[in-house]
Amino acid sequence: MNVNEIRELYPAGTQIVLEEMSGESQMPYGLKGTVDFVDDMGQIHMNWENGSSLALNVEEDSFEKVEVPEKISVVLVEPGKYPRLVEIEDSLEAMQSLVEGNIEEYMPYEDEVAIICNEEGKMNGMPLNRAIYSDDKEMLDIIAGKFFICYAPFESEKFLSMPKELARKYEEKFKYPERFYKTSNGIEAKPYKPISKDMER
Repeated sequence: MNVNEIRELYPAGTQIVLEEMSGESQMPYGLKGTVDFVDDMGQIHMNWENGSSLALNVEEDSFEKVEVPEKISVVLVEPGKYPRLVEIEDSLEAMQSLVEGNIEEYMPYEDEVAIICNEEGKMNGMPLNRAIYSDDKEMLDIIAGKFFICYAPFESEKFLSMPKELARKYEEKFKYPERFYKTSNGIEAKPYKPISKDMER
């Protein structure tokens, strides 16, 4: 492998996990680091988590690249706040972290979009967030806790970034937070505007 190939394979910022560094016992298996640059000899200069800057040699050392998850753009909807477009890692862990628990996929609309929420949000007493309505304005469900909306084409095996027009549509659909009240006719929802700029963030 020549220098240009090494530079292309390990650009600055690449995450590395060490398996073995020849002759360096203080560099343990599993140590993580970030590529700084590749020199003219093809050595990969590193910033290691233990503070070391020892370079890797592709011929002598054993290591692996850490594949960074792709990111997708989703519409995040939080209780008491306006929706906003955010980028998240396309990983189960990132999605679970965002909704604060195991995820549930909910597809109540004709559009190829999925609502991703906490599957136990109501049971765990999370704050009620937004109601889901049918085309004739009948309340179908209420989602508790944070949720996000992503693009979910039927033929795709994974969630994708929201196209701009769909993102705008669902930001508008869920624009206003809602308060929920028990009435003689069941539960009703009343939209309201967040009282301060801080609540929009």
